[in-house]
Amino acid sequence: MTNPSRLRAFLAFVVRSWPLKVAAVVLATLLYVGLIASQDSSTFPGPVAITPINQPAGTVLTKQIRSVEQIKYMAPPDLGILTAEDFRATVDLTTVAPTGVAVSVAVIVEPVDPRVTIVDIRPRTVQVVLDQSVSATVPVHVDRGVAPPGVQVGDTVVLPEAVVVMGPSTAVKRVVGVNVSVTLDPSGLDFDREVEGTPVDAAGVAVIGVEVVPRTIHVTIPLFTNKQSRTIPVSPILTGTPAPGFKVSSVEVTPLTVSVEGDADQLATLQMAETAPVAVFGATRDLTSVVTLALPAGVVPLGVATVSVTVHITAITETRTFTAGFRIDGAVPGLTYQLSSSSVLLTLFGSSADLDRLAAAPLAVSLDVSGLAPGDHTVTVVPSLPSGISVAAIAPSAVVVQISVVPTPAPSGASLSPTP
Repeated sequence: MTNPSRLRAFLAFVVRSWPLKVAAVVLATLLYVGLIASQDSSTFPGPVAITPINQPAGTVLTKQIRSVEQIKYMAPPDLGILTAEDFRATVDLTTVAPTGVAVSVAVIVEPVDPRVTIVDIRPRTVQVVLDQSVSATVPVHVDRGVAPPGVQVGDTVVLPEAVVVMGPSTAVKRVVGVNVSVTLDPSGLDFDREVEGTPVDAAGVAVIGVEVVPRTIHVTIPLFTNKQSRTIPVSPILTGTPAPGFKVSSVEVTPLTVSVEGDADQLATLQMAETAPVAVFGATRDLTSVVTLALPAGVVPLGVATVSVTVHITAITETRTFTAGFRIDGAVPGLTYQLSSSSVLLTLFGSSADLDRLAAAPLAVSLDVSGLAPGDHTVTVVPSLPSGISVAAIAPSAVVVQISVVPTPAPSGASLSPTP
């Protein structure tokens, strides 16, 4: 078919039944207009918070993500006015590299109600900065300023002396320490409290976006208005009791004396330096602990701040009497053994714990009759006892063992001879 013929055929197809085709177009247009008219086109002014999703492990966001400022949507009239809770805004961090560099990420806004259609949002992209989360240990520095007039400042004690800083790698790398600033009391009252530390860089400028662990640092600074020093004996403090059957026999402390300093009125009533408690709960042997001094507030040690305490534990000993039975060892079949006594009294000496264990089960004393022929024999009682227990007395100290031959029974069915 030639081109003019094809053109004529196409025109004939278009012209054929043209009223029906025009009516169909008009009907579709009316239906679309009706659908649009059945919904309200509205604008929610925001804000709607954006939630990051699929954030890689071990990373941290270093820049706050801005919110969605405006949402254009279409919704049926019966839904009323929508609020921020009717929308979900997210950014997907799956493909964002943790380099500390700002990256544009598309914002995704979804309606909670499926009958709502999102037309447009602002902004369509936001800047996010993702970095590696790292940690480092840095020292603590105390800035106590100038001492008040007439006040002498003692040694500063900081616990802990080093802390951990955590956060984005770009920020943590700048931190060289954590500063703690304190203000000393002009009246001379000791400084003793928890203070929050500030991470700083080499220039002393605070580094933001970094977490300090622990958050607070305990700072103790003794202040003196009439400082003096004294040497006093050390008094070890024990708590608890040893295990049953044991006792504390002696306590050694090294060094025996320590030098302390404080205001004159405080030292005047201080006779000894007590230690932190040394626990001896359930102890069965010697123990050694290194403990700090428990000095009154305002009194601090000079040089030596800890002492070594050795507690010597010994067993409690006593004498106890037991009733024991006999056990025959070395018996020969065909012989019978009769004893002159069925039991023996044992008076034993040892630790209470060992004697308690011995009393927990029936006690038997062995009699060795190996190699003894029929007849009467005197056998010495020699008990076998655990190590650490000794015999104070035995009654009786020996028993008579009567050994007899067991009679042989007559054969079964044997006839008896008549008596003449």
